[in-house]
Amino acid sequence: MSQKKCDMIRDLLPLYADSVCSEESRKAVTDHLAECAECREMLNKMNQKVAISADTDISALKKIKRRIRLIKAAVTAAALLLLCGGLFGGYMWAVTDCSMDYEKYNIAEDVHVEEDSDGTLWLCMQGNASALSCYVYPTISDTNGGHMGYPDQQFDKEKKAGYGVTLRMFRIAKLVPWKVNAYEQRIKIRNDLQYVFYYDDATNTEHVLWGEKPSA
Repeated sequence: MSQKKCDMIRDLLPLYADSVCSEESRKAVTDHLAECAECREMLNKMNQKVAISADTDISALKKIKRRIRLIKAAVTAAALLLLCGGLFGGYMWAVTDCSMDYEKYNIAEDVHVEEDSDGTLWLCMQGNASALSCYVYPTISDTNGGHMGYPDQQFDKEKKAGYGVTLRMFRIAKLVPWKVNAYEQRIKIRNDLQYVFYYDDATNTEHVLWGEKPSA
């Protein structure tokens, strides 16, 4: 059997196997197959169906489903991390304290010092100062204008002059758009220095509340 004829018949085999070739081509292929074992073997291979077992199908589906579950779990975990990170960041911002703005919160109106007959001094706070402040930060001034707790101002403890306070507030309280009225708070403060002042650390300004600030 010539190779050239086998090549021509093998080109027709796919059409022959699918029964889409002409009658003339079918007869030629049939006659050739009766004489050529190699071409018959090739046709047999074309007609063989590849069978996939049910077990193989189920195993493949399980792997696909498992991969989908893992992807979903990873996406969910990433979303939760982002959400938790955002919530944690917002919480940390909200509970971080800062100094109350002296002008914005009318500290001059809401903070003053009262002196009892026995010389005891009281820091009195009302309004925003009472409702929004989270704690009172104390400081002591020296005659050179330095303040304890603010090392960049070179406080000299040998030249103590006045006792000061600064109100601190949580940042979340800054979102309150109106003046808050609250009961008056009275805090006992030290009275062994010449004067008491409110210290606006944002502007490095002292506002005398009691006594007399010594001249520089």
